[in-house]
Amino acid sequence: MIATDLKAFENLAKRSVRIIRYPDKSRIGGIGEKTFYNGYAIAFEEIVQYILAVIPQEEIIESGIRRQKYRFPETAIRELLANVMVHQSLEQRGTSPMVEIFSDRIEFSNAGAPLVAIERIVDTVPLSRNENMAGFMHRCGICEERGSGFDKVIAATRAESLIAPKVENQNNQFTKVTLYSRIDFDMTTKEERVRTCYMIACLAFVTSDAVTNTEIRNAFGLAEKEKVKASRIIRDTIDAKLIKPVDPSTAPRYMKYVPYWA
Repeated sequence: MIATDLKAFENLAKRSVRIIRYPDKSRIGGIGEKTFYNGYAIAFEEIVQYILAVIPQEEIIESGIRRQKYRFPETAIRELLANVMVHQSLEQRGTSPMVEIFSDRIEFSNAGAPLVAIERIVDTVPLSRNENMAGFMHRCGICEERGSGFDKVIAATRAESLIAPKVENQNNQFTKVTLYSRIDFDMTTKEERVRTCYMIACLAFVTSDAVTNTEIRNAFGLAEKEKVKASRIIRDTIDAKLIKPVDPSTAPRYMKYVPYWA
């Protein structure tokens, strides 16, 4: 956690966090790679600032003032970076926590399968593969040990009208979380819309709430006249058996939805 050079310790060099940048959406022709050999508690803020410096930005105007806006939410980057550090499997050799930056997404990968079922990643009770590491990072103010990290990620992407991150269990050996930049609604896939709707419903439920057509419409950045698109998303998510109505007898305009397990 506080080493100045992980290479000085046997078997720890491979635990250093690697950042790889690519010029577009593919892994062909990487344009840069940087490895952070400091201990995690020391390197964390430096890694975050490095990622923020190299990810795409866009210029927006707010109250007549031009400013640069990150294409990916900083909160989500921080939480997912902490996750690949704390939740990696230290027993697996020959691999390191890795962040791969593409033009349209960021992939966070670590050794070890997800600790909980992916569909319950928002509401699950806190679990940690490395309790001492998690505790130290908590004392450093980097992570919370409250199981709310992914909740924050979903809240951050929802606030930016981004599709929900995709969590993958790769052969029960690795965990990969993909954070996406903004995509025009018509360019999103059915799977992406359903996943996002479900994750938003999970987040609402853990805060003692339920989602409505309006909530889903706002999450996807749809106009009020596009209610039918939000209704289609909700219907597809119901058909996927991921959400259900709170009260099926309620009038359609007042219908609210919760996760299937609620």
